[in-house]
Amino acid sequence: MADNEAVYGLTKDGFRRKRLPEILADINKRVADRLGVEIQTGSNSLFGQLHGVYAYEIADLWEQAEDAYNAMYPNTATGVSLSNAARLAGIVPVSGTKSILSATCYGTDGTRIPYGAQISSAAQNGSTWGCAELDATISKEKAVYAALEIKSKVTAGSTYSLTLNDSTSVYVSTEQDTAVTVFNALAIKLAQEGIRTSIDNNVLSIRATNKNAVFSIDAKGITLTRIGSLIRFACTSIGAINPNIGTVTHIVTTVPGWSAVNNEYATNVGQEAESDIMLRQRWNQSLYNRAAAMTDAIAASIKNDVSGVTACMVYENTSDTVDSDGRPPHSVEVVVDGGDDQAVAQKIWKTKAGGIDTYGKVHNIVMDSMGMPHTLYFNRPEQIKIWMKIVISENPDEKLPPSAVSDVALAVLKKGQSQVIGEDVVLQRYFSTIFQATSGIGYISLTAAYGDTAKNYSTNNITISQRQVAVFDASRIEVTRQ
Repeated sequence: MADNEAVYGLTKDGFRRKRLPEILADINKRVADRLGVEIQTGSNSLFGQLHGVYAYEIADLWEQAEDAYNAMYPNTATGVSLSNAARLAGIVPVSGTKSILSATCYGTDGTRIPYGAQISSAAQNGSTWGCAELDATISKEKAVYAALEIKSKVTAGSTYSLTLNDSTSVYVSTEQDTAVTVFNALAIKLAQEGIRTSIDNNVLSIRATNKNAVFSIDAKGITLTRIGSLIRFACTSIGAINPNIGTVTHIVTTVPGWSAVNNEYATNVGQEAESDIMLRQRWNQSLYNRAAAMTDAIAASIKNDVSGVTACMVYENTSDTVDSDGRPPHSVEVVVDGGDDQAVAQKIWKTKAGGIDTYGKVHNIVMDSMGMPHTLYFNRPEQIKIWMKIVISENPDEKLPPSAVSDVALAVLKKGQSQVIGEDVVLQRYFSTIFQATSGIGYISLTAAYGDTAKNYSTNNITISQRQVAVFDASRIEVTRQ
């Protein structure tokens, strides 16, 4: 074979496929050489027609051979072949997971919620959720809300007792006392961090200010008329389903003693099944998973191995003094959004270097291989609500389509949801997104605000700290057409 002759198939430079024109030319040459005469190979000739049919079939075989070769490598494989190739590096494709929410179930003490009992969003075609606990009970021993009443008339010398967690308050009524007087006296004595009380229409309401402030309650001389307990529900659909707080309020499965439900706390959002692109990216990052004692390794391990994690950033202080962000000397700070607290702490313990401290407000205890406890600290990002006002006007040379407003709002929402922890909201980056969302735009006015309520809209960028993340919602994006 001459040095300049093309080599096909598996070579030292990879796989080289013989394509249809080359196959057809080789067939024509081989037949002519075998017959010893020149042959007609035009498209209307007999040989041209026959060789064309054969060449197509052979070209298909070459294409299949190339696909088989590419299926060995994550950068070129797709579908099942990509999954199989990734497994060679110990990378297992991530299946879609369901969102989990902790809903407050209201009712009478001792009411059991069956496994799989369903609740749903009040909105039309809203999400449906099934009870994910085997022993779910509305109980005064694990309450986040309690309503109390004094059923009988308050008389002088009556004794009223209220126990909240391990603290008990007793009040003996006097003449002229009312239910409000009794409740005020008891509530003052039982004031605790994380607990909020209110009195309305002779009803004392006790509520935890966050889902970690679960309390036990008992009373004498006072009737517990309603209890609210947190119960975990899993979405019946796989994917990143994140209902707005206060929208999952409909009980689908009727249970005696269960009167109401409300999702009053943020949802642990699930994730879509991993796409080929995402799997390739994770495979490329797998070298970090095999490393340790480095910020990239910690972040990659948490994002890839802890279910429900949507974002993770790791910062370190390598100096001998406390840094400007409050991190102790020689420590790491993990800021992670989503995922179970214990699972996150466990993964930090497995990937951080020995002797390196952790920093944060959230803490969990992890046991090492010898049964010794270690407290791991990390942070959850503070969610900064972003508000946007967008005004678009039509290009004189091109018409705006009827769907322009909704198309722009959807595109901006998608762009905003891609913001990562610590990333500033730079308004200039959203102009190209708006222009690409629809045709016919001639002018854009974009202003933004942040906070629980929109106060001062401006054209200034919004600064996001390393412990914050910008969050966008369709209800906070206002698009108008001028």
